[in-house]
Amino acid sequence: MTPLSAAVRDMTFNEQVEYGLCTRGLMLEQGPRTYRLSAGTTDTVHVFEESTILYVLTVNLHLEYVALDWYQGNEPEPIDSVFLQGEAINECIGCDWRDISELELAKRLALLFA
Repeated sequence: MTPLSAAVRDMTFNEQVEYGLCTRGLMLEQGPRTYRLSAGTTDTVHVFEESTILYVLTVNLHLEYVALDWYQGNEPEPIDSVFLQGEAINECIGCDWRDISELELAKRLALLFA
């Protein structure tokens, strides 16, 4: 997995209406493609690439959750994802999940669920 520097932005009002959302979410712009993220505006987002798959790691330490979405090709929606919160993170990833790098966290989630 290679970390990417990608542009994450708030949805426009038109995108919010297009997706039928009550509140604006986040969008990821990577080259000519735009992806709708499941991350919230207070989450920390990290983007990684491996082969043809784009991984988006979402971390929220305050609410104690992590999520990993993976995208492939031109699909604007994730092809799959995993969301873990609270004790489930410790059980699946390990009690050290707050202390490991974002890359290592993404790798562990991908090995378990992707």
